[in-house]
Amino acid sequence: MSANKLTPSSYTVDIAGEPTELPIVAINDKLAISLLMVIDMGVSFGERIGKVLAARLAATKPDIIVGAATLGIPVAIEVSRHLGLDQYVIVQKSPKIHLGDALVEHVTSVTSAGSQRLLLDRRAVPLLKGRRVVVVDDVVATGSSLAATLRLVRQAGADVVGIGVILTEGHDWRKVLGVDAALVTSLGHIPQFLVTNGHAAPDPATMAAV
Repeated sequence: MSANKLTPSSYTVDIAGEPTELPIVAINDKLAISLLMVIDMGVSFGERIGKVLAARLAATKPDIIVGAATLGIPVAIEVSRHLGLDQYVIVQKSPKIHLGDALVEHVTSVTSAGSQRLLLDRRAVPLLKGRRVVVVDDVVATGSSLAATLRLVRQAGADVVGIGVILTEGHDWRKVLGVDAALVTSLGHIPQFLVTNGHAAPDPATMAAV
């Protein structure tokens, strides 16, 4: 089933006070999600979400921001910029020649097929060891990718003082993150969608908590 066969075809979510229309994309015949592709949202969107997230995370007084490739990269850059920080660290997913001796965590994501590896360049360890770190990403859904990123950052000796995401999706991430769920700051929430005969309806169990 393709996204263009679903009705409705989009979902409007409030992101930090502004309505944003996202396409509804089928994961399988019974489940769909509203898809945020931050790299396609434009420069002004990135600047805005970075500014608001930075303001909400400023009280944690981070020394450095960590983001996960690929969609967490613009979030990390914009949050760092608005906090007045110059350096940031990106956790990679693609094996590259300089990552042969990287710290590694394995993860399965709802939007990626199969198991992936997250890699942290050991040369980034001195930037993180003993530092106050905020981890950022675009969306947290299952929480598995974010949990793996937290493990990598802590392996490097960092003190995780906050987590910032543009959107939370459903509630599965709370159980996966455990006590770290209390560190999450988001700019909005999206449900998952139950698909019946091509119609996508928000799953009440995944709606924002009242």
